[in-house]
Amino acid sequence: MHIALQKIVQLKSQIKLEDIYNGFIATIIVIILSLAFIALHRPISVQQFENVVKLSAQANYPDTQEMALLLMQQPQIPYAQYFKLMQAYQLEMTQAHQLPPLQLEQ
Repeated sequence: MHIALQKIVQLKSQIKLEDIYNGFIATIIVIILSLAFIALHRPISVQQFENVVKLSAQANYPDTQEMALLLMQQPQIPYAQYFKLMQAYQLEMTQAHQLPPLQLEQ
């Protein structure tokens, strides 16, 4: 029993306050990352699903439309997939549209 107490006292003397702070910060970071991971896998709301339906019906941006149609086939759309769709829509909106070649009148 005396040896166990000596080991506990020795362990206490080796632990520094800085190590406790580092462990606390690491625990907070792990909790935040876990909550973010869980939030990305929750299903989207009705309003966001309506946005997906609107994007699947429009024909101005065909890549976004195809992606939205694929998402609508899923029973539940996670936030991560919804954010990817919105990012693709934003990217496709900002790209320059290629015009058809000029045809000379004869």
